[in-house]
Amino acid sequence: MSDEQKEKPELEEPTAPFWMTTYGDMVTLLMVFFILILSFSTIQLEKFKGAMSSMKGALGVLPENISTYKKQQDPNYEDFESKKRQELIDTMNDVEEILEKMGLAEMVDLEFTGEGVMVRMGDDLLFDSGKARIKNQATPVMDIVVQAFKGKFKDIYVEGHTDNIPIKSLKYPSNWELSAARSMSVIKYLNKKGKIPPTKLTAVGHGEHRPLVDNNTRGNRAKNRRVEMFFKM
Repeated sequence: MSDEQKEKPELEEPTAPFWMTTYGDMVTLLMVFFILILSFSTIQLEKFKGAMSSMKGALGVLPENISTYKKQQDPNYEDFESKKRQELIDTMNDVEEILEKMGLAEMVDLEFTGEGVMVRMGDDLLFDSGKARIKNQATPVMDIVVQAFKGKFKDIYVEGHTDNIPIKSLKYPSNWELSAARSMSVIKYLNKKGKIPPTKLTAVGHGEHRPLVDNNTRGNRAKNRRVEMFFKM
């Protein structure tokens, strides 16, 4: 064999099948595709969160880390509320003593509810049967109550109640109308005589639907015929 005749180098066999290269390229492309989808989803999620935050702000919803309690903003708020409650309780006790001396303590109940003072008056004191006009004998009691709590409340809610005996009147087709008319008479008196602004007064008529006790006796029915005034702090 001459020098010109040289051995041809043997071709190296591929280390992996040809289809593996194509498969690898495809997997890489799929990975890039899913990464792009994930990145777009993240962007949309952030946009969604931003939109929800804007909606919460527009609807008056506060972020979770912002407290709505004044006492967390003012360290003296709790002490102030405690003093205010005690002042109302003291005033309530003073009114009870005055009513006791007037011989009207059994006709008027006062109770501290935690949100203010509730004053309950029976219809025997306030109204004639089936009527909504305040009797003259009730005005001194109402004057005492209003003057005692004047300036110590934010709002007054007046609720009228009756027993379950149906009323037979052209003016008041049902106990609902009668109870509503009675509560309206009270807030009109509070506005006119007590000089309470109308914006602080609310009248509600419940009829016979919120009794204190069962309407199975005459005495119990008398207890259910009442007007309740809530002096809210």
